[in-house]
Amino acid sequence: MLELGAIYDGGYKVALFFHIIAVVVALGPTFGYGIFFSVLPKYPRAAPALIEGMRRIDRYLVNPGMVILLIAGIVVMADSGSVWEGSNFFIVWGFIAIIALFGVQHGFFGPQMARLQEIAEKDLAAGDALGAEFEATSRKIAQIGAATGILIVLTVFFMVYKPFM
Repeated sequence: MLELGAIYDGGYKVALFFHIIAVVVALGPTFGYGIFFSVLPKYPRAAPALIEGMRRIDRYLVNPGMVILLIAGIVVMADSGSVWEGSNFFIVWGFIAIIALFGVQHGFFGPQMARLQEIAEKDLAAGDALGAEFEATSRKIAQIGAATGILIVLTVFFMVYKPFM
C-alpha cells in the first residue's frame, strides 16, 4: 500500500496536471481544423488566413504543448514510485503515440499546411476559386488528420482506462 502513496504526492499531482492540460491545449484545437476546412468552399478567399491561423496554432500551442506533454508524462511515471512502470501497456502506448505525433506533425502536417497555403494564395491570385491541387492536398491532410484524431482518442482511452492492468 505504501507504493500507492506516491500517486497522492503533491509533485505527482502537479506533473499529472501539466500532463493533462498539455493534452487539452496541444491536441484539443486540432479537432477543430476539419470545421475550418469545411467552410472554405463557401469562403475560398479566407483560405490563406484560416490556414495561417492553423499553422500558428500548431507553432504556438501544438508543438510546445507536445513537448510539455512528453516531459510531464515522464515526470508522472518517474514520480509514481513503482506504481506506474515503463513496461505498462498504457505507458508504452503513450510513448509510441507521442513519437508518432511528433513525426506526423513535423514530417507531414507542417510541410503540407505550408504547401496548402502557397497553393491557396496561387489559386486566388488567378481567380476566386480554389483549384484541384488545393482540393487534393486538403483531402490528404483530412485523411491523415482523421487517423491522427483516432490515435489521440485511443491514447486518451488507454491512459484513463489502463487496460491489461
